[in-house]
Amino acid sequence: MKRFRNGVIPLFLLALAGLAYGLWATRLGIYWDDVPITWIYHTYGASGLTRYFSTNRPVWGLLYQLTVPVLGMHALAWHILAILGRWLSGVLLWRFLLAVWRDRKDFAAWAAALFILYPGFSQQFIPVVYSHFFIVLNVFLGSFLLSVLAVRQPRRRLIYSLLAWALGLANLLFMEYFFFLELTRPLWLAVVIWQESPTPRSLWQTLKRAFILWLPYLGSLVGVMLWRALFFGYGLYRPIFYEMLAQNPLNALAYWLNRTVQDAILTAVMAWGNAFQTPGAQEMVPRLLMGYYAVVGTAFLLGLAVIWLTRTPRESAPPRPRLWVTPFLLGLAGLTVAGVPYWLTGLPVQLYFHADRFTLSFMLSAVLVTCGLFFALPLPRGLRLVVLSVFLAFSVGYQYRSAVVYLRDWVVMQRMFWQLSWRMPALQPGTTLLSNELPMRHYSDNSLTAPLNWMYAPDNTEPRLRYILFYPTVRLGANLPGLEKGLPFELDYLAATFQGNTAQAVTFWYKPPACVRVLDPEIDIENWTLPIYLRDAMAIHDTAPILPQGNPYLPEILFGTEPQPNWCYYFEKADLARQQKDWEAVARWGEQAFATGDYPNDPLERFPFIEAYAHLGEYDRAMEQTRLAGDISPVYQRLLCRLWRRIEREAPPTPERDASYQQVMNDFACDEPFTPPPGITPER
Repeated sequence: MKRFRNGVIPLFLLALAGLAYGLWATRLGIYWDDVPITWIYHTYGASGLTRYFSTNRPVWGLLYQLTVPVLGMHALAWHILAILGRWLSGVLLWRFLLAVWRDRKDFAAWAAALFILYPGFSQQFIPVVYSHFFIVLNVFLGSFLLSVLAVRQPRRRLIYSLLAWALGLANLLFMEYFFFLELTRPLWLAVVIWQESPTPRSLWQTLKRAFILWLPYLGSLVGVMLWRALFFGYGLYRPIFYEMLAQNPLNALAYWLNRTVQDAILTAVMAWGNAFQTPGAQEMVPRLLMGYYAVVGTAFLLGLAVIWLTRTPRESAPPRPRLWVTPFLLGLAGLTVAGVPYWLTGLPVQLYFHADRFTLSFMLSAVLVTCGLFFALPLPRGLRLVVLSVFLAFSVGYQYRSAVVYLRDWVVMQRMFWQLSWRMPALQPGTTLLSNELPMRHYSDNSLTAPLNWMYAPDNTEPRLRYILFYPTVRLGANLPGLEKGLPFELDYLAATFQGNTAQAVTFWYKPPACVRVLDPEIDIENWTLPIYLRDAMAIHDTAPILPQGNPYLPEILFGTEPQPNWCYYFEKADLARQQKDWEAVARWGEQAFATGDYPNDPLERFPFIEAYAHLGEYDRAMEQTRLAGDISPVYQRLLCRLWRRIEREAPPTPERDASYQQVMNDFACDEPFTPPPGITPER
């Protein structure tokens, strides 16, 4: 029976991990830094990964050289690895807590369950990066488990101690997230030593013995800190706290204390609030909303089932609250050191993407504090674990909600690149693309630069990027020197370098469900639906780098299969033909576009057809499309004024042209001053 109960918990944790992270795994892709990492390996091989990690975490980068060649660009394989890593972290924590407190089976099981579902962290679905994070986390937990077993099992003390020390050193070398949690190891050892002592020990004797056992780990800690500080350096993040301390010690200490308390409350208390922010109809369609509540209900029932399967008569008695002070205090101790890497460098710990990655360091301590409080309450076992099941169920629901957002981003990213390939069959090397901040939470301009190069320069193996994507909101004044033509600039992409010039830039706008639209400076300079920063960027915009002939490479594993021709397909083809002033081709694409029965989601998607019909003398059709676009808003009427001024200037002179032009000027009051209607306030 005991073996059965012990076997239930790993299966319970696996079921939770699958329910929280596996339901969408076959439809999810890769995100954020996943994309540059896989592109770099595909393009530059192992040497590229070495360069990429050389300025930050060179030892951690060795893990990627082992895993990326095996899993490659198989997104599902990466998600499976990340889920298994998360599950294994729960199993190791469960075993560790049982090794520390042999008689606290409920506590160990529920702490492990909440640990793998912790709702302060939403980035599980970035599988390439975080599968490696969980490798390191498991190394850390394995080291702590073995160091406790070395005390519990004297006959195997040497082998367990050596393995624990080796894993502890590996954790320190790999990355900084769990670095300072090493400082809590002597406290855990002291708890075990106190329990193992055949005769009562004084607190001083216990701490002294724990410190002696910790000395090899302390040596590793000091050695790695010296290596990082003196030989390797701090990589991308500079420790600003030392400067603060030198300038004003009291203010620096106040900052440190404030960050310690603030981040402890954030990660141990407020993070659980994420789980109980249930979605509404605006966030999810009914089908997804039903799925959310089905997942929450299933997780709750799963928790109740485990309560029943693991019950024992002895554990039915209410625990003595004082027994739970120790895990609570150990959790508090962890919270005081978990954030040291971020407090030194001034990085914010938050509960939203992408700063919630830092909560990984606090996760263990936050769960100990939470479970310690729950088990300290004088409640019957059943009631207490039912309440914990509610926390567990809604934490699963939170991860379900997060997965839906990742799924949407994956679809939007793929659609955007297919539309770019239709609108820009090829690009001149050295081109910079400028865009609005794209509606994809889990991709940045930095991460989208990798697929851009994969698409337009798949055979380039030189350590020089051919193309780059910039958000002006992020890059202007930093990597992008200004919005005047002729300014050279450079970006270090770690594995490669981009050398560009503001004389070769293309600006586009993408806000689905509208199509990708390469901006038209003559028209869009007065487009109040665009952010001001994008209208400013048109000062360096030029369509000359867009080449009409090319064969962009969109690997299926990243971009999926090419969508069936739809409105956006025909619009992009038509807009490319408009750029070439091939009016007959624009009209042909228009015939196919309107025949789909679909329609534009942005009135400006009618503009190429208006211009083409006018140049071909089909003014009735041009005016029909003009009215359809102008009826949407006075903002578009103003843009139609600018379009028709160009038509009047460039189209062959005929009475129909002049009559249509004059009608537009009159109907839309083109010569009068324009005031944007209420509610139209462009973004900065």
